[in-house]
Amino acid sequence: MKQKNIEIEEQLHEVRFADSKQIKNKFLSKFRKPQSLEVYNQIKKIPFQLSQEFHDNELKCKLCKDFYIKFTIASCGHSFCYYCIFEYLLKSHKCPFCHTVLKGLQFIYCKTIDQFIENSKILKNNSTILNRKKDFKEWKLKRKITNFKQGDSLDILDTEHIWCVGQIIEIKNQKEMLVHYKGWNKAYDEYIPISSPRLSPLGLFTNRTDILLYQPSLNENAMSNYVRQIASQNQDNDQFNYLILQQQTSNSNIILAIESPSRNTLSNLLQLVIIIREIRDELHNES
Repeated sequence: MKQKNIEIEEQLHEVRFADSKQIKNKFLSKFRKPQSLEVYNQIKKIPFQLSQEFHDNELKCKLCKDFYIKFTIASCGHSFCYYCIFEYLLKSHKCPFCHTVLKGLQFIYCKTIDQFIENSKILKNNSTILNRKKDFKEWKLKRKITNFKQGDSLDILDTEHIWCVGQIIEIKNQKEMLVHYKGWNKAYDEYIPISSPRLSPLGLFTNRTDILLYQPSLNENAMSNYVRQIASQNQDNDQFNYLILQQQTSNSNIILAIESPSRNTLSNLLQLVIIIREIRDELHNES
């Protein structure tokens, strides 16, 4: 028994001080063909690189068909350039691919992928990417509000992802501001961080005619309704039709938005609303 223990100790001693390269080569020789060991050593010397096909298929935004500038993931899981999805959602509140409703700038950003694209040997010093980065930086600076004070007006992106004209009611610790949506009840006032992308200089978005905007009522007791058509950015050139009904009084401002792919459906709804208004006005006059 003692002799056996001595033999085991000698074997352990040999294993402990065995040459690591010898063990590695012996292991590889059992699981690889003899000529594969040389190939394996050659592969180790070649730096890891992704193919051009991977760059073209996996690192390009599906909207602009170009490489990502600020890689952005929407809540549905699809990825875009930040600018591309930001602009798209101003015209439709649905993902262009899975049609999931997207509101409120609830995005996830990935600096790792941005850094990978920036350091990629295939894309390094690409003039197109450099110009797009420059344009994106200028766009962000254009949207940033500066030299603001209490009482100033500005553009505010509301919780329904529609730009409205608002007013600064209070500035708190130079970190957030209390804003009021002009033409809306005070119940909608809210505090928004000064650095929030929901704030922009007055008129930058509310003066545009190619995005979804509320149609203001002519007076406190009037109901305004209209149909807005917005061309989508998909390849089929479909159109999203919106019927927006607004009832505004001194105490409330109710807006109902109905979206339908059919123009006829919205036209019929609009006619029905007009008929209801006429009947309501007649009953009011008779009384």
